Amino acid sequence: MNKTLKITNVCFLGAGIKPSIIEFKKNLNVICGASDTGKSFLIEVIDFLLGGSDLRDIPELHGYEKARITIDSSEKGTWTFERSIAGGNYKIFQGDIQISTNVQPNGMLKMKHAAGREDNISGWLLGALGLLSQNIRKNAQGDCRSLSFRDIARLVIVDEREIIRQNSPYLTGQYISKTAEKSTLKLLLTGLDDSSIVPFEVSSQEEKNDQAKAELIEQWISDLNDEILENGYEREELNQQIDKLNSSITLTREKIDLALLKFKEMTNSRRVIVQKREEIKDRIADIDSMLGRFDLLRQQYLSDLNRLMAIEESGSLFVHYERLSCPQCGAPPHAQHSVETCNEHVELIVIAALAEMEKIKILASDLDSTITALKNEYSNNLDKLNDVDEQFTLIDNEIRNASAPEIANVQSDYALFVDARSKALSYLSLFTRLDKLLSQKENLFGIEGASDTDNKKILTNLPIKILHEFSKTVEKILEAWDFPDTGDVYFDEVTMDFVINGKLRGNRGKGLRAITHAAVTLGLLEFCKERSLPHPGFVVIDSPLLAYYEPEGESDSLKGSALKKNFYKYLLEEHSDSQIIIIENEHPPELFEDQLGLTVFTKNPRHGRFGLFHPK
Repeated sequence: MNKTLKITNVCFLGAGIKPSIIEFKKNLNVICGASDTGKSFLIEVIDFLLGGSDLRDIPELHGYEKARITIDSSEKGTWTFERSIAGGNYKIFQGDIQISTNVQPNGMLKMKHAAGREDNISGWLLGALGLLSQNIRKNAQGDCRSLSFRDIARLVIVDEREIIRQNSPYLTGQYISKTAEKSTLKLLLTGLDDSSIVPFEVSSQEEKNDQAKAELIEQWISDLNDEILENGYEREELNQQIDKLNSSITLTREKIDLALLKFKEMTNSRRVIVQKREEIKDRIADIDSMLGRFDLLRQQYLSDLNRLMAIEESGSLFVHYERLSCPQCGAPPHAQHSVETCNEHVELIVIAALAEMEKIKILASDLDSTITALKNEYSNNLDKLNDVDEQFTLIDNEIRNASAPEIANVQSDYALFVDARSKALSYLSLFTRLDKLLSQKENLFGIEGASDTDNKKILTNLPIKILHEFSKTVEKILEAWDFPDTGDVYFDEVTMDFVINGKLRGNRGKGLRAITHAAVTLGLLEFCKERSLPHPGFVVIDSPLLAYYEPEGESDSLKGSALKKNFYKYLLEEHSDSQIIIIENEHPPELFEDQLGLTVFTKNPRHGRFGLFHPK
């Protein structure tokens, strides 16, 4: 492999913000450390700077205006490419300018690929690899298009989502691009493009329509199959799940009805208690008001008695005391006019006062009895009020702490069941749609879905000998890593994936899918390098050792095995002349740290490197 590319560094620049730069060695590089420090985002940035369409907006990126990547080409030397964070075309600088801002660009490169031209990022990179004029097939009729660097990029830059996909590492899963993806793999494995293919001519409009219908229906069927596979449910399993959910929903609905009935009964009882409490309070208030008025009446009775007692005492004095001359005028008793004033009825007045006093005493006694009765009633009502308050507290607490939460829990379960049934029905609808498409295909093209255009298809068959040798390269890597259950490895051209010891690679747990995807990616690099076939000469892989820290289960775990040590040992010994960039959460074994380019993101502003970007 004579022509290669190496990534020297990536940097970010912005006005008024400290530049951020990360450098790479020309062999093994490991970026590891804390989560949420930009490790996986670095892969997105590399892909973006090598022609990717857009860059995800993250808060840490704010303030930066442009990004640069420096490429060391064995064919063209060292160049720096600069691109706005927002996307668009490139400025290109000769040499490694890193964060310099006073350097004039040597030219411009367009973002959009153009066949056979190096005035765009794709053409420049392909030209550096000697692949500028290569063509690949884009459909089964043999129509070709020029190779783009984007066709190759996904085979050498593997992000955290791609590495655990169940589907082929060489296919995106899009039916419309499947032929081109298969042709790209063939080009790398054989060094031969599809320029020599002469496409079929579609002779009539009817054939064109049939071809378009066939491709469209097959694409829809393929997309549905991929979606069904991704969901991981079988039709019968979904039907059983829906039946169980329907039973659970019915049972939960009954529980809700019972809980609501109980809640209604308890709230009615509480309403009766509240009404009774208000009645008792009203009566207590009435008694309190009456006692106040009766107290005033009692004071009036006492005042009247005191007045009558004074009349009785003064009248008695008039009757029993001796008559004397007037101390004022000296008039003798017979000359005084007291008789005219009292009409000589002093005794009657005294008697009347006594009678009135007796009457008032009787009224006062009755009043005292009434007051005593009211006070007793007042006390009894207070006791009743305490009892009613206790009843209210008990039933209110039961409603708040038992009945209401029970209803909320049952309603929550009901919502979960309904949501789960909705999802299951949605998944089941995929099978219904697939049945309709298969029926349409059968109606249009017969039982096997064949059309006249099937006779005008050019198949992309990968050479069996090449596939066997490629499979043995992957097998050798897995054995060197001491991958569990390695066995025989062969390439299945139907699924475009590897079968490892009788089991399809994509059917293993996500941790084992990750490490085998890494083996496949590195296997392609190694296979091309050994045979001097075209390859960028570098790979970027995110989280290949996922099975060490996030296994899906016992069978997916690599904890305690020697694979991690063997993984790094193999890369250092077998790929010393290839650039490999590994993104990982965990550190590599300590005994290898001095032999590789290690960058640790600490997420600690006071210790080491914080992350891809400086802390704000």
